[in-house]
Formats: sequence, C-alpha cells, structure tokens
Amino acid sequence: MNNPAGTTGTSVIKMRSFDPAIIGSIFTRVDMSWSKDARAKFVVSPVGDLSLIRSMHKATNSKSRRLERHMTDEDEGHYFACLPMAGGVEIQYAAKSNKTPKACELKAGQLGLVKTKEEYEINMSDTLDALWLRIPAKLLRSHAICVDDAVGRPLDMNSGLGHVAKKMMYGVVSEDLDLPDRSGRVLSQSLLSFLGEIISSSVSDEVTVATRGRRKILERAQAFIEEHIHDDELNPALIARGIGISSRYLSEIFAAEGTSPMRWVRKRRLEMCRMELERQNGGQQLVCEIAYSMGFTNVSSFNRAFKAHFGHAPRALLSQKATGGEKPNSSLLIV
Repeated sequence: MNNPAGTTGTSVIKMRSFDPAIIGSIFTRVDMSWSKDARAKFVVSPVGDLSLIRSMHKATNSKSRRLERHMTDEDEGHYFACLPMAGGVEIQYAAKSNKTPKACELKAGQLGLVKTKEEYEINMSDTLDALWLRIPAKLLRSHAICVDDAVGRPLDMNSGLGHVAKKMMYGVVSEDLDLPDRSGRVLSQSLLSFLGEIISSSVSDEVTVATRGRRKILERAQAFIEEHIHDDELNPALIARGIGISSRYLSEIFAAEGTSPMRWVRKRRLEMCRMELERQNGGQQLVCEIAYSMGFTNVSSFNRAFKAHFGHAPRALLSQKATGGEKPNSSLLIV
C-alpha cells in the first residue's frame, strides 16, 4: 500500500470528518458512516510488503461497507487481518449463492480476516483501538493455502504463536519504529509465517474428518516440498511418490485450494530467493547463483517470475540495498 499522500515511513493521520480518499489510501475503498462528533487517529507503518495500521476512534454507529462497485479488475486483492486491542468489531460477510451470510464478532485479543475481493460490512464499537494488517492476497495464500476457510472465524491471539505475532505488531506501532527496508521485509516474512501457521492450525481443527485427512496430506506435501525445494528435478510425480500418493490425487488436493503443486513450488522458491537476496550484497552473478540454488534453471524466466510476483526485478532489490535501502521518517497530520 502506498503511504497516504505519497509519504514514506510511519505516518500519523487524524480525522474529524470522514474523507473517503484518506480512508481509501489507508485501507481500501469503502462506504463509511459515523457520527458528526467522531474523532479518529490512524498510525500507518509499512512493514515490507505489508502495512500495519493502528486505528483509534471515538464515534457512534461507525460502520464501513465494501461493495462490488468498489472493486476493479486491476486490483489483485488483499486480506485485512483485524485485531482489536480495546473495544470490538463485528464483520458481516456477504452471502455466497444460497448460503447464509457469515458473521464474525471480534473481541480484544481475537483476529479476524476480511478479503477485499468479497463484499463485507464492518460494525465498530463506539470506542475502538485496533490493529489492522494489510496483506497482498497472493502473499498470504503462499503461506496459508487454506486462508479462505479461515475468513469468518475468530482466531485466538492470546497464546502460542498468536501471542508472539500480536506482540510483534503492537511493538511496531506503539514504539513508533521506523524500520529500514530490509528489517521491515524480515519482519513481514516472520509475521506471514506466523499467520500462516495460525490460520492452518485453526482450519484443520474445525473441518470434517474427510477434509482433515486431505489437509494432513497437503501439509505432508508442503513439508516434502520445503525439504526438497533446492532440487531442480522436483515435480508432481516426485512429490507424490515421496509422500505415498498418486500424482492425480496430489493435483486434486492442490486444485481444491485453487492452485497446483508446481505453482506452490514456484511461490515458495520465489519467497526464499527474495529472502536470500535481502541477506546478501552482490550483482547479477549473485542473482544467477541464488536462482540456480533454488531450482530455477533459466535466469530470464526467473527474472520474469520474480517481477510478476513481487512487482520489481531482483536487480532492483539489490540496487535499493546498494543505495542504503533506508526510508526517511516522515509524519502526515490531517485534521
């Protein structure tokens, strides 16, 4: 997400009246209603490819709606992870076909997901202090292939990895941290990994026996892929044989999650390549070495895939690091 008004670093925005352009730049396009005496403050912190937003307001009957007319074909979509710290929110999801609409009520310490490619309505308590993590859809899916199954389900963030992730997010906004680009990307990868595990565990706990069996096989396949990610001969047949199922069944399991075994392999390889590039300094030779080490056999196709997935070429990442990669601190105050 671009910071409001094109700023970089942490931004602070205060509002006394609803401004759709500002809300759209912080979150996404929505219709919103709140009382005339409303007061709101937003602290926006970029964290790698993510945006962490602390939203604090006092307003009565505060409500936002995401409708189909707000969506565009060019928008690849995002997920918002909402974590109330004080107060609460109720998220109403639009009905799909003949199904009853889902509703998710979040209290302090619970996390809920919304998907910007779907219609929803959010009702907020009169006093609210909440963290919102804005995540590109393709990034979250690469860490939690079953993420859509978790939409509409409160996730506990008061223990285990959830507690760690909550502390990390709160630390960024409460300590007013202005992270260098490299540090932000390392933190974003940690948050995505934690959220992926939290989401996957939550989904596997509440599915049918048959679905749970498929989830277990999917997890075994993903673990096999991680173990053999550097093998340039990794293919569906090898994965299927490695976990003791047929290639056809392997494809069916991944297809049920909206992807394929090799698309998943490529996503994981690209994520690992970027992490490796961020840890080191070097030029085009380094790009080639990392690409080959992660199982890519053609550097040109690797460069194209990397740019399509992250929005910039590998060398652009290295150029940014060579110039320091630091983002100046800035503050935006709108009243």
